[in-house]
Amino acid sequence: MTDLDTLLQPIPGADPCGEDMVFSAEFDQIREARRFDEPGLEQGDWVIDLKEADWPQVTRLCSVILQERSKDIRVAAWLTEAWARRDGFGGLRDGYRLVEALCRDYWEGLHPRADDGDAAQRVGNLGWLISQSRQWVAELPLTRSEGGRYGLAVWDSAVQLTNAIKRAPQDASELTRGKVTQEQFDAARRDTPPAFYSELLVDLEGCTQSLDSLDRLLQERLGDEGPSFSALRETLRNATELATRFAREAGLLVRNDSAPAGAGALSSADAVSRDQAERLEPTMTLPQSSAPVAGQPAAAAVRGPIQTRDQALAQLREVADFFRRTEPHSPVAYLADKAASWGEMSLHLWLRTVLKNDQGLADLEELLGVPKTNE
Repeated sequence: MTDLDTLLQPIPGADPCGEDMVFSAEFDQIREARRFDEPGLEQGDWVIDLKEADWPQVTRLCSVILQERSKDIRVAAWLTEAWARRDGFGGLRDGYRLVEALCRDYWEGLHPRADDGDAAQRVGNLGWLISQSRQWVAELPLTRSEGGRYGLAVWDSAVQLTNAIKRAPQDASELTRGKVTQEQFDAARRDTPPAFYSELLVDLEGCTQSLDSLDRLLQERLGDEGPSFSALRETLRNATELATRFAREAGLLVRNDSAPAGAGALSSADAVSRDQAERLEPTMTLPQSSAPVAGQPAAAAVRGPIQTRDQALAQLREVADFFRRTEPHSPVAYLADKAASWGEMSLHLWLRTVLKNDQGLADLEELLGVPKTNE
């Protein structure tokens, strides 16, 4: 848990923003605690223990500095990273809220301070936070099971791996060595508790709202000099779409009084909380609108015309379930399932799923103006 109010209290003394600690031993300690070796690092003949980041230490050091020594955007950015590594998208949400509050309440004295009106260094620190956030969003887990904790980047890699195998099936063994396949990802997704997705969608919506709020504030403070949020927002949107798809596949439906997650499902920033997870119900069927009428099929009795896309996709899945039970040899079940899953994808994800040729995919994306997530 985070205590933003404590971190946002003025530093004791004459200057509410405290001192600039850029050359302090504490900054060096934070940098060392953040440092880590990539797990896939080639070591050659000399095998050494890979260094792992000490995120609890980063959290402790940054919290003490912000509370007692200095209000510093660099420290807030490091703390945002540590919270994200510890708490996932909920931590990232809280980090954006912290940065926004510091920029709102302490802008004039916030470190690093503007040099003769030039806030380039501060803008650079904010730009680092936004650019690094794309990587964090892509890496934060969208599954939680013994099979793995995989995120958007692993999913994209697995989809590309599937397409590569389709193009060269004879090389499948070589292509999959050391890689996570779609089958492994799907297994981890199936073993992930539905409650995880209830909480995840709440955190993602809160993260999106906090990011939008930070963007608006920086537009007020910096105008055109501020960092661009567009690439990060696209990556976050892709993660939300994928998480929403996984939630539905886990049996969760957003109630009819809510839009799908990522499109205003949780309507206001003030309403975003853990309690909102209750709005996501573990069910594979829609609420019945009336009692069955004698002599009529049950499905026809309880439903009128389809009113929402949620209802349409749910009925597609029920069609698939029906044919799977009654005509397991029929392709209809597979086609209906596939259509329902495509209904949760953005155009970007759908193209990467169905197109096998990388060049053809690139040409079509360019023609349609589809934003690229990895540039």
